[in-house]
Amino acid sequence: MKYLFWDIDGTLLLTGGAGANAMLDVIKEHYFLKDFRFSKSLAGRTDPEIIKEAVAQIKGRCSAADAASLLIRYHMKLPEYLNCYQGTVLKNVQKTLDCFTQPGTNFTNCLLTGNTKTGAKLKLAHYGLDKYFDFDASVFGELSEDRRELAKIAWQRFYAKNPDISTDDFIFIGDTPNDVICANAIDAKCLVVLWGSNYQKEDFQQVKPWKIIDALPDNPAELQKLFEEA
Repeated sequence: MKYLFWDIDGTLLLTGGAGANAMLDVIKEHYFLKDFRFSKSLAGRTDPEIIKEAVAQIKGRCSAADAASLLIRYHMKLPEYLNCYQGTVLKNVQKTLDCFTQPGTNFTNCLLTGNTKTGAKLKLAHYGLDKYFDFDASVFGELSEDRRELAKIAWQRFYAKNPDISTDDFIFIGDTPNDVICANAIDAKCLVVLWGSNYQKEDFQQVKPWKIIDALPDNPAELQKLFEEA
């Protein structure tokens, strides 16, 4: 069995700015700010990391209570924003996930994402993709602000159940250098898909992903063959 750990934003779908703007507006409303901007790109980062950094930018520090309160507000606002913003499922995602969930397949679709579990479910359900994933085998941003730690958590969970498992059985699929860094933390392979990414091939030179492709192939069997030979 091979376990496919999919990133969400920029890999499976684009929300058209719904997620970022919901979080931004929650922060502005909570702190009565007319204007606020995130100091860094949100791509490849965890929701708790983004919120803690934003709060520290505003008030100098961020307590656990601050972060928890803002995440709750974000989860409440996100459905409204998903309905208002024009997002999309990315090229060939649906047919690819269909392929890897066929009866008898030797693959399990999991998630490894900076989204919280609640945020991930809301986004995937909105675009009809939640049915494809094993959420119990997935790892979400609330478990650690560090993407590398998320990979280690995934590995520890699977190893505890099956000591014969190998990191060769894990394939990470993402669109940012942080996704590659995450996979590298446990010596697993990472496939970079550029179709929904804000990055170019040259941006991945230092992190050295396993493979980089422009988009998921029109025929999912090609990807399946690539994964089987990995």
